[in-house]
Amino acid sequence: MKTFLLILTLAVTASVSSQNETYTLKNISLNDELSQYGVVHVKDGIVYYSRYKVNSFGSVERNDDSQQIFTVYHGEMTDDGNIINTKEFVSSDRFVFNSSTAGFSKDGQYMYVTTNEKKRGDVYKYDDKTRNLRLERGEFVEGKGYMNFKPLHFCDQRYSYGHPSVSPDGQFLYFTSNIPSAKGPTDIFRVKILGNNKYGKPENLGAKLNSPRKEMFPYLSSDNTLYFSSDRAKGIGGLDLYKAEIGPDGKFGVPELMPAPINSKADDMCFELLPDGKSGYFTSNREGGKGEDDIYYFIKE
Repeated sequence: MKTFLLILTLAVTASVSSQNETYTLKNISLNDELSQYGVVHVKDGIVYYSRYKVNSFGSVERNDDSQQIFTVYHGEMTDDGNIINTKEFVSSDRFVFNSSTAGFSKDGQYMYVTTNEKKRGDVYKYDDKTRNLRLERGEFVEGKGYMNFKPLHFCDQRYSYGHPSVSPDGQFLYFTSNIPSAKGPTDIFRVKILGNNKYGKPENLGAKLNSPRKEMFPYLSSDNTLYFSSDRAKGIGGLDLYKAEIGPDGKFGVPELMPAPINSKADDMCFELLPDGKSGYFTSNREGGKGEDDIYYFIKE
């Protein structure tokens, strides 16, 4: 996971949440000694998440530089938050290196995925060590699943784009990037979804949201709250989870540092609320976990 974050790789004051929220956490049974992260609920209890790609012998696959490869899996959510009947996501569009951190339109018709600037059959003019990340969109075809993935037109191969998340109203696609208008190593951006796989110009969310450090893994909930991770100053440690409400005027409020036990001294990221608004998932490599990165199920009281 550390490698993947590095590939993607104005002062902001964040206040600690004043709400009296109590969270109950569970390290789900899916976790093992490897890395699992980034659960996204699509619909009807179906979730997607990312993990290392393994071969038929159970070994992690690596690229030509001996870097471990990530891919996307899907499974079914149980009533107590575990994820079962998991399978690797398979598409006719085969991605050479990483494919991970998926996002979906509200109706589940479109899938966005983070992948590399190369697919099988592409003519690649750069050395394989310069594999920037880009966003691609596929469509759901009945009886076949998600296929026909195409790069989003605003992705410039000189930079990286990742962590796609569609707003609940379907109007915006949020993502992480290191394009020149970023104020830190990576900032959170959004584009207007215009239809027919066309998009507006990337919009930096501004100095209130983005700091001189890394911001990543954006997620916008149905109550217009943006959740994201950052290693900005005055956090607890590593990547911390923050939330910022969007007001009636469409402007973002000051980010609030989420409380323990959601945040820890380690990296905490990939926050996702389920439709009930009281439970969900996030990812952490905190002490006491099973693997490099574990998926945690939470209930908010």
